[in-house]
Parts: sequence; structure tokens; C-alpha cells
Amino acid sequence: MPVISQSIPNLINGVSQQTTTQRNPTQAELQENAQSRLVEGLSKRPALNYTATLDSSNVYPTNAAIHGVQRDADTAFITAFTNQNVKVWNLSGVNKTVSFPNGNAYLTSTNPKEDFKFVSVADYTFVVNKSISPAMGTATSAAKIERGLVYVKQSNYGRSYEVKVQHPSMSYEIAVEFQMPSGNNFDTDAKFRDTKKIADILCFGTSSQYWDGTANDIGFRSYRTDTNANLSTTQGLKNYSGITSYFTTSIYTSTLDIKPTDGNSNYTINTSDGFGGQAMYVVRDELSDFKDLPFYAPTDSVIKITGDTGDNYSDYYVSFEQEGVWKETVGPGVVLGFDAATMPHALVNNNDGTFTFQQLTWNQRISGDEATNPNPTFVGKTINNVTFYKNRLGFLSQENIIFSENGEFYNFFKTTGTDSLDTDTIDIAASSTQVSTLKHAMSYNEQLLLFSDTTQFVLKSDQGALTPTNASIEATTTFEHNDDVSPISIGNYAYFVQTKGDYSAVREYYADNDTLTNDSVNITAGISTYIPNKITSMLACPMEDTIIMFPYDTINGESTSPYSVSSNVNPTYAKEMYVYKYFWDRNEKIQASWSKWIFDGVQILGGMVIESTLYVIANDLQDCKLYTIDLQNLPDTNLDFNVALDHKVQLTGTYDAATNKTTYTSPYGERANLFAVDAATGVDLSLSNSGATYYVVGNFPNAIFGTKFISKYQLSTVYIKEQSPNGGQLSVTSGRLQVRTMSFDYEDTGFFKVKIKPVDRDERSYTMNGQIISDSSFVIDSPPIVSGTFKVPVQAENTKHTVTVETNSFLPMHLVAAEIESFYHRRSRRA
Repeated sequence: MPVISQSIPNLINGVSQQTTTQRNPTQAELQENAQSRLVEGLSKRPALNYTATLDSSNVYPTNAAIHGVQRDADTAFITAFTNQNVKVWNLSGVNKTVSFPNGNAYLTSTNPKEDFKFVSVADYTFVVNKSISPAMGTATSAAKIERGLVYVKQSNYGRSYEVKVQHPSMSYEIAVEFQMPSGNNFDTDAKFRDTKKIADILCFGTSSQYWDGTANDIGFRSYRTDTNANLSTTQGLKNYSGITSYFTTSIYTSTLDIKPTDGNSNYTINTSDGFGGQAMYVVRDELSDFKDLPFYAPTDSVIKITGDTGDNYSDYYVSFEQEGVWKETVGPGVVLGFDAATMPHALVNNNDGTFTFQQLTWNQRISGDEATNPNPTFVGKTINNVTFYKNRLGFLSQENIIFSENGEFYNFFKTTGTDSLDTDTIDIAASSTQVSTLKHAMSYNEQLLLFSDTTQFVLKSDQGALTPTNASIEATTTFEHNDDVSPISIGNYAYFVQTKGDYSAVREYYADNDTLTNDSVNITAGISTYIPNKITSMLACPMEDTIIMFPYDTINGESTSPYSVSSNVNPTYAKEMYVYKYFWDRNEKIQASWSKWIFDGVQILGGMVIESTLYVIANDLQDCKLYTIDLQNLPDTNLDFNVALDHKVQLTGTYDAATNKTTYTSPYGERANLFAVDAATGVDLSLSNSGATYYVVGNFPNAIFGTKFISKYQLSTVYIKEQSPNGGQLSVTSGRLQVRTMSFDYEDTGFFKVKIKPVDRDERSYTMNGQIISDSSFVIDSPPIVSGTFKVPVQAENTKHTVTVETNSFLPMHLVAAEIESFYHRRSRRA
């Protein structure tokens, strides 16, 4: 049997569930509490650092909605939304006062994690409650006034100006007629060329201050139109009782305002002027041409300009402002705005250490009516999510995405009906062959990527700026999507979760610049039964090329608000994180590592990432705490390594020379298996305690406290590899491969064990503790951190043993490569 040496160049590509013959040697059978890093190799995961106890009396429900708020580089907060409440803490765990001037009813929910959606813009965090449907308010514009405006526009000699009125309670129509003078006598006739005087005479008849019976051919009468019988030759619209009993008439220079006294709408007002309706006409409710509006009118006059026949969408309303000035307005009796209690609210940073959860003042409709300026499509329906894109606030509701006016986050109505503005609101539907309820939206590759349960859409705009005329939604791909987990974007890639039975898959979404199409790949294809279908959120840390996924625990009968417990929490899934470590070298992904981090007894609720730090809110024991994880895994201050302890906290002790003991007080009370390390040297200390008070013999001013955790890495089965015709590698399964020894190259490592478990034989364990007696540089009062190669005997057939590297030490471990020495025997020869 020849001796064969094989090299595993690194141990950084995480877990694979492919058959052992298909795996890359750099992939593992198991990787728990270990971090894959290109430079340091395989190392212990970062510690779980204790920051603060957020609530010493309660745990928080697993369905709490955790949301991080980063205002700028120096200001960030983490929030927890529960049923009818919200808590805000800074990143040191200091609780911030939150006031509720409008109450907390909008936060009513049986599942806050599912119902509440957020987007933060500067000091405002907009909060959507999916279980509440937005409604319109009760405030309306002024009710319609039944009136006819008779506009005397021109005066012409010899013409007959006639106003005819009919009320349902009147037995016949009455006409008031003023016969203009012939104009043959300048001295008596010229003064009647004033339209104001014509209007006044129609109102008051011969008692008008402008009447002159000596004018040539002048005449006046009120008569029945059915019989042409005169009713009066002196009284007009304002003083003939047959008219004033049913109508009130006011005069505004050359315009008459005629209104039915009882507000009945079944009246008629008609005019004739002997000039084809060019000299005097009536305006009742609407006009087809803006230029025909009266020069004078009451200030409460509202007229609808209808524009082209059949084009109702171009209609608009105007109200009289001043002489010759009409301004666009909202129609009469129109609901003006939203019921703010049902609309999204905001958590506002007051920049004084306090926050306010409040209703928002949404802009009212200032033009048009429900037909010409319709309600946004989210009214009466649920809002599924909220986004912010190109200076617009956007809501996702059913198949539509609805954007506010550009730069006006609280306006969801058109500002004018006379033109289509680029800044106008946008309300657009995603169309496809099946119902596509939009659930998520995120900025991606200079576009907005929209997700329904089964389809991905892209919001496009032709000329860069997003406007109502150039916005369109196009379906790009059809991948199922777990809408309980918000997708994330990192650079040119987006990631979203799919549910496949009892497990979850993650797809990496990308734009193919060569084909100008979008596509995605399943980055969990090799671990199809690794991640449970209990994923609740996914976070990205671009600075560390890391994605973190949080599972959740389903607890029957759990409260939706913080509650006290009589025993320690016992998480099932929520104690885990699934970690994806990747690295791109230009367009080639040279690392794609999945692993699992386990935090025993810690029930993770959610978190946020800032730069390279992961902030985590979690239940622990019987209360709720804030933890941090440094994803860089940097050395602790004054030490050359990061002390690998969970619940890690550095404490300052009090030394008593009489007892030669240093006393520390645990910030989280008494904890089983608490461990301590001298913060100055990194040497472990012997602890005793009385409750939350801990003692160390000797003077140690500062110590690092925490609990140990176990890191495990089980290597994949070793095979001889041969080059395949297509350039890949094939595992040789013929013959017998007897593994003789295995060597591990390590750097700056203090401790690890290699466990060899042959089939049907006892497990053997080999320890590397860094203590080399013959090493003259070894210092008793400092931990042994060394580099080298650790060789262990295996003496087993390749498929009939397992090799596992474990460490439960607080000391570092960095495995950079491995070497396998084997005997190989093949009875046959390949053709």
C-alpha cells in the first residue's frame, strides 16, 4: 500500500449536506459556534457580550417586533413593539421615555411581529399595522349650495334681457324681462350700457336706482311664460312676491345669485338676451370653459369646469376669490381626508432623549372630488408594508404600490386637476397572470424590487425621475417567497427566503447584465434540510460579508405584551442563529459558508446591525437583555485575543487586603457555571460566590466574566480526488483508503481537542493546550497562545470514522489547514 498525502487548504466553506463524495474537502459535516474567515481560518465564533438588562421583571413575547433605528452615524436606537406599546433603548440599553398623545390603539395586535412594518426616515419611523384598514375621515368640504349665477356679460341696445325661474312649488314659470333702450337718444339711453345697471333693474324693476322711464323704447315687466300674461310692470326678482316666496336673489355687481329658498334642487333658471346667449347666461354648478366664469360672484361660489365632453377625469372645481379671480378648489360635499387614527403612525425622535408615538397630520384633498381626484387604493384595505424610495413615502396594498407626492410624505392626493405634474402621487398596480399581493419592497440595483408571494417585480421609470407618467411595474421572476421574512439587499445582490416543507431556502437574486434579465440561485441547495422553516428575520452585515438568520419559537397561549415568568426561558429554535459567510473576488464567489451559532438558554427576539456589530434583544433566564456580538471578533482591550465567553462582561472588583479577596457584583445576578478571566493577563480565575456577589482570591482589579460555550467542527469524509473530463474533481470510491494520521495547522491558538470516533470502536480524544514544557518562552501567568501543527493518529478506513474538532475553552482557536496521510490500495486499474 503506498502512502498518500492529501491537503485540505482551508476549513472555511461551512456545512454541506451533499453526499460526501460530492463535497469540496473544505466543507464540513457539522459546524457549530465556529466562524469561517478567510484570513484567520476556522475560529471560535464571537462572544455574546452583555450590554444591559432591558427589563428585570419581564420577558418579552417571541412575537414582539424588533426594529433598529439609525438616524445617523452617531445616533441609533433599538425598539421593541408589542401589543399596544413600544419601548425604545439606546445602544447602551438605556430606556427612553415614549409618550402617546393620541393613545396606543393603533398598536393593537395579536401578532406584532407579523402585523407591524417599519421604515425610518431621519427622526421619523413610520409604523404600519397590517391589521388595521385605513379609512376616510368625517370632515367634508362645504355642502353644495343650490344656486344659479346669472351673469350679465354685455349690454346691447334694443335687446331684451330675460330671466326665467321655476320652482316645484310654483304653478307656472315666471319671467322677468328688461327691454334695453333703442340707443337713439344718447342722453337717456347711453347710461344703460353698464351691465351692473341691467342686473339691478332685473332685480328691482322700475324701483331700481338706475331706472329711467324716459329712455327711448325702454320697457320692463314680469309675466307668466305659459300665457304671456303680465304679472307686474314694476317689480322684479327681488321684490315680486310671486318670485321672492320661492327664491332669494342677491346682486354682485353684474352677477345675480339666485337661490331656492328651501334648497330644493328641482328648480330651473333660464335666460335669454336676444344675442344668442352671449350677453347674459346662467351658470349653475358647472361650465365647460373656464373663460366663461363670471367676473363677479359670491365668495362661496364653487363651479365645476367639465372640459371635454365624456372626459370626466379632466374635470376640476374652482371657487371665486376676488374680482375676475377663480382658484382651483375641492368639490362641494367631498370627504377631505383620512381618519388619522386608522392611518400609519410614527415614532418620532424628539432629539431630547424622548420619543413620541403619534398620529400624523395627513394632507387633505384640496382639489377635485372622489371621481377626479380619487382616494388612494389603500383606503378600506390593509397596508401590507411601507417603503421609502426616491423621496417618496410608499405603501403596499393588495396589488398596488402607492407613493406620496414627491417631497411631501403626507400627501396622497393630486394637487391639481388641470395638469399632470411630475411630483404628483403615484398609484400603480403590479399586473401578472395571477393575483399578486405585494408584501415587500426594497431598493436594489438602482430600482425598487417588489415581492409578492410568488413573483418579483421591478418598479421602473424611464427618465430617471419617478413620475406618474413614466412609472411602470414589470414582473421579472417567479420565485416563491416567504413573506414573513423581509428580504435584504447587499450591493448588487438581494436575498429572500423560501419555505420548503419543514425547512427554509435562501435565494440570491441578481441582475444579469449580459442578458439584461434578473435571476436567482438557491444558495442553500447544498443544505436543503439545514435551516428550519421557523425563520422570522434576516440581517445583513456588508462590512463582514455576513448574513444572519433568526429562527423563532411558537409558544401557545403566549402573551402579546411583556410578562413575568416563574422559571427560566427554555428556547427551542430561538437560541440559534444561522450564519452565511461569503466573499466575492470580482465576479467569483470564493467563499460560501453556512454554519450555526447556538446560545444556550438565550431566546433571541431580533436585532440590528451597525457597521460590524450585531445588537441583539433576547430573553435570558427570567428577564430581557441587550447583547452585542462583534462580528470582527477583535481582541479584547489589553489582550491579544477575544475571550470566548457568552454573557460576557468586564467588571471592576473591590480588593480587601485583609481577606486577600477581590469582590465583584454580577450585573445579571447569580448565574450557573459563571467563569472569570483576568482582564490584564487573560489567565482564568477561580471563583466562589454568594448569590450575585463573586469572589476571587488575590488582587485582580478587572475581570472578564461569562459562560463557556462549545465550538464544534466535524470534517467531511476523506476521499482521493481525480480530475474529471470537465475540469472538476471526482471522488474515487474504489479500493481501500486507510487514513493513518491527520495534522492540523493552527495559528494563535490556545486550546482544542480532536476526537476520533471509528465505527464500532471507542472514541479517542487528543488535546492541544499550547503548553510545551521545553518551550523557554512559556510564561506561567499568561495563557499559552501558540502556532504550529497538531498531528493525531486516526488508523481507520476513510468511510468508517469521524473526526471532530472541539473546544470549550475561552482561549482562541484558529485552524488554517489540514493534512491527511493515508494508505491506499486499489486492486483494479481504471481503463
